[in-house]
Amino acid sequence: MRTRHTTAATLGAALLLAVTGCSSDTTDPKPTASPTLDVGQACSDAVYEQLTNGVDLGDDQPKPAACERLADDEYLDTLLAVTQLLNKAARDQLEQDIEDAATADE
Repeated sequence: MRTRHTTAATLGAALLLAVTGCSSDTTDPKPTASPTLDVGQACSDAVYEQLTNGVDLGDDQPKPAACERLADDEYLDTLLAVTQLLNKAARDQLEQDIEDAATADE
């Protein structure tokens, strides 16, 4: 359960940075809402949900409805970012399971 929360938080932060980009301008520390950000977050959430439910996504598959307004390259970037985060979470969980099994045998 902890991994899911960590994954979701990491996913949200990474996607927020990927959609908004980084800036060295510190004059306005408050993030501003934009339609692109809203669409990007909604798309990220939809991609995450579909991938965790076993739905195959890719450039040859239809986009989730929440991603329709994104350009193809933005959608594929989102798909890649979500896939990488899910893969990292799975690797981290596997490492934890191996560690738990090793300590249980001692």
